[in-house]
Amino acid sequence: MSDTAPAGTSEASGELVEPNDELLADLEEAMRDVVDPELGINVVDLGLVYGINLENSDAGPVALIDMTLTSAACPLTDVIEDQSRTALVGAGLVNEIKINWVWNPPWGPDKITDDGREQLRALGFTV
Repeated sequence: MSDTAPAGTSEASGELVEPNDELLADLEEAMRDVVDPELGINVVDLGLVYGINLENSDAGPVALIDMTLTSAACPLTDVIEDQSRTALVGAGLVNEIKINWVWNPPWGPDKITDDGREQLRALGFTV
């Protein structure tokens, strides 16, 4: 890997690469700025982010995000995609994002983190 390749990536264009732990943690932390518009809780603590990987493109690193929604009928995918792009590309962590909407396994309350449960309880939800 050359000194110009982004951390956690290789130089081969389109190659799926194993991000280093620090970069993966930075990407996950940045996704905490993405808030479900209906519930007001971030998508990580809601358990909507199933996985984050990196791919190299000619333009630089691309975040590949496996993500779901609380309902497949949710009309807010564009809002969440825009927020995700702002959080990751706007922060300079990657040059682009690709979201793979995953419906299996379906989302359920069991996927909510302890922090997410606390946030929902503070809003009056019983979880």
